[in-house]
Amino acid sequence: MQPYTYRLTGLFLGLWLLVLWASAQMDTPTLEPGAFGTRPDTPLTRVAPAESTPNWAQLGIALLIVAAGLRWGLPKLLRWVSKTGDGSPLDGQVRILEARSAPGGTLLLVKAREKLLLIGATPQGMQLLADLTDTLPPPAPTRDSPFEQILRRATPTPPPLDSQQEAAAYVQARLRETCQRLQHLLGGD
Repeated sequence: MQPYTYRLTGLFLGLWLLVLWASAQMDTPTLEPGAFGTRPDTPLTRVAPAESTPNWAQLGIALLIVAAGLRWGLPKLLRWVSKTGDGSPLDGQVRILEARSAPGGTLLLVKAREKLLLIGATPQGMQLLADLTDTLPPPAPTRDSPFEQILRRATPTPPPLDSQQEAAAYVQARLRETCQRLQHLLGGD
């Protein structure tokens, strides 16, 4: 555990013990006869619940559970939420590997696709300090699924031309033919 965790746990434990001690020191005061317009011959007493100490114990245990959840559960939850997945190509391609504070800004070690970049970030902007791609170890070979293997072997086909592109291609071809004919007629083979 880290030092601030000990302090936080000690603080909660101390507060819980203080509340427990204060509840044990409370006396049930008797009200004066005739208080609040009642008959003077019947004294009023404040009745405390019979199980006030276990309620404080429950509160203390609940506070300790909440503190433990904040200390250990919240960081795990945040890591789980911020995960980009299992590293498949469909995941985010830009990751901040490390960030360090420096005078006047922050140094960021960023992996963007297959590049490793050192970036300086200040309140005014960001600047590329170095491209560390050549220091990056070669990627480990991955086993592709059968679908990914077929997808890699497939050759892309050009998209079909729409009517506007067909018309533009036809006009361009006709212009070339016309220019060649004019050159031929003017005697410039």
